[in-house]
Amino acid sequence: MPLQVELFVSPYCTRCHAARQQLQAAIADLPPGAVQYQEHDVVQHLERALEVGVKATPSLAVAGHIMLLARWDREVLRTLFDQYLRQEH
Repeated sequence: MPLQVELFVSPYCTRCHAARQQLQAAIADLPPGAVQYQEHDVVQHLERALEVGVKATPSLAVAGHIMLLARWDREVLRTLFDQYLRQEH
């Protein structure tokens, strides 16, 4: 089963654009099908954002849990995903 990854962004957030790039690069490093990625505009998907506990943008939810990230870095994200994927097997 693929790891569920959700990115929550707001329309005019410059940090969101940079986070998106790093996140997509980290996902591209993983085997095909390892991750199911969804991106949510918090304005359009407010109910889902509240459900998982989004407090600011950008926010990342992995397997339905908000991740507190000090840095949106490809390697940090890749390590996070690798840890989750190892737990599932």
